[in-house]
Amino acid sequence: MTQFSVGNLLAGFTAIIAGTFFQPVRYPTSVMPDDINVDFIVVGSGSAGSVVAGRLAEISEWDVLVLEAGGQPPAFAKVPFLHFGSDFTNSSYVNYYKKRPQKYSEQFAKNIGGLYMRGKVIGGSGTINQMMHHRGIPQDYENWAAQGNPGWDYDTVLKYFKKTEDYQGPLKSRDAPFRAFGGPIGVEKVAWKPPVCRVAIRAGEEMGLAEVDYNTDTTIGSAIFQLTTKNRERVTTADAFLLPGLRRRNLKLQINSRVIKILMDAENRAIGVKYVHNNKMKRAFAKREVILSAGAGDSPKLLMLSGIGPKKHLEKLGIESRVDLPGVGQNYQDHLYVRGISWTIHPNISSSIFERVGTSAMLNYFERRSGSLTTPVGICALYQLNVGSPEEPHIPDILISQEGGLLGQDYGLHSLSPYKQSIHDYYQPIKGRDGFSMTPMLARPKSVGTVTLMSKNPFDPPVLDHNSLSHPDDFELMVKAAKASRRLGNAKIFRRALGAEPITKPIPDCAHFAFESDDYWRCFVRGWSGIGLHMCGTCKMAPDSDPMGVVTPRLKVRGVKNLRVIDASVMPSITSGHINAVTFMIGEKGADLIKEDYGKI
Repeated sequence: MTQFSVGNLLAGFTAIIAGTFFQPVRYPTSVMPDDINVDFIVVGSGSAGSVVAGRLAEISEWDVLVLEAGGQPPAFAKVPFLHFGSDFTNSSYVNYYKKRPQKYSEQFAKNIGGLYMRGKVIGGSGTINQMMHHRGIPQDYENWAAQGNPGWDYDTVLKYFKKTEDYQGPLKSRDAPFRAFGGPIGVEKVAWKPPVCRVAIRAGEEMGLAEVDYNTDTTIGSAIFQLTTKNRERVTTADAFLLPGLRRRNLKLQINSRVIKILMDAENRAIGVKYVHNNKMKRAFAKREVILSAGAGDSPKLLMLSGIGPKKHLEKLGIESRVDLPGVGQNYQDHLYVRGISWTIHPNISSSIFERVGTSAMLNYFERRSGSLTTPVGICALYQLNVGSPEEPHIPDILISQEGGLLGQDYGLHSLSPYKQSIHDYYQPIKGRDGFSMTPMLARPKSVGTVTLMSKNPFDPPVLDHNSLSHPDDFELMVKAAKASRRLGNAKIFRRALGAEPITKPIPDCAHFAFESDDYWRCFVRGWSGIGLHMCGTCKMAPDSDPMGVVTPRLKVRGVKNLRVIDASVMPSITSGHINAVTFMIGEKGADLIKEDYGKI
């Protein structure tokens, strides 16, 4: 077989798409003078920043400037299947942050630790992610409120979830109060279903998991994933909020602008930012507020570079401490998943990655917006269940994603590339085979990590330590989740309809334990675990009584005037699912908090 990479393959396909089928969205941009005065500066145009900027610009007398470190999005980003194309074709669309080597997880990885990918483009990570639309569960927000954050209870935040949404799917009457139509963000169910996905709900029902809409108050059950797409195209908050806002004269966007410091006066009042634009140092001054929406990695980084954060850490790096906030960069949370729980199915019953991006698939998508390219790679169904929390039986503690693909189905060119040689050898006999996987994820992990500075150089990336599985409760719950995933994949309908057979050969690194014993699963979990790239919590929202709080419930940074953080970093605890929709909501509510403070609501 000729040696080539999936990266080269996708680069060729995406070039065809960009040049032949799609005209890329081009956002109107501005070039600011060396010094500029505006009312509000929004740092970052990602899933929260674009919402904040678009909503603030609704007030015609407010001048709003958005500073985005990246550039224009690529054309292929609109195609759901090509969500991961940015990883291969052009690193200018992403930042790669260094992860510290992990003690408790990722033990099968080639490089334990490795890199963490974030979007560096208009729309942020919402431009390159898998488009999962998942609000979490009502109890997540009741917990936020109970931690001393009034106004963040479920009934309150539901209003903002609905405000963003234009739901395109079928709707049961009991679910109607929780959904909305006509908002800026399209939400659709996965449109293209390979054979394994077509029986996914029946498999869940066989295991006692009825079909539900997981974006309502019914949370235990089976569902087809919902995506932030409209007419089978990706919709980002930049598309939905920023682009329309840029038609107003009071909103400006400048790209390729790396903010390196928050400017403060002697009274610790944020008065602007210093940034680099096209290799030139510039300043922007805010008459009202500076708003950090740079994400859970870069928002705490920017605070610390500006002297706002743990005093000892800053002084060790030679940064003058202006405000000692020990919680900055702490409370880093992410979802943990486990791969490798898989089944083969009858040959040729499904479709390989190469068939999914073939000429006919492309024509089907671009002419009719149908077929395999309407769906992110492997995405199909979701099961939410409770396996380890009998005191709260109606609240899911794990989520299992059914993925319509098998590790090694692409001959290992991409799916196995992060893993060490023993894993490649293990999959050698089944490379290219059709199959599916069940991938469990902890809904609310207890392990927390840190985001710290590598140095005082603003161009060095932050250092991430997610510290997953450090909490023993997470470890034992994930072992139960792995067992539940095996039971779910062994549902009779999968064998009857697809000829599904579990892969029962022991992983070499765990073969010294009895196959699928508790000790085997513990070894398996340690090895196959990874994180969902759902970084949050690093600028924790909390009452004044919490010494690790960074922002107030109104998202104002403690000890600094005219400075807010509005992005996923303010989450006091991670929600039960993918966090992009939660970040939309934070942006919506954050914009309203600002309007309220200035008497505009």
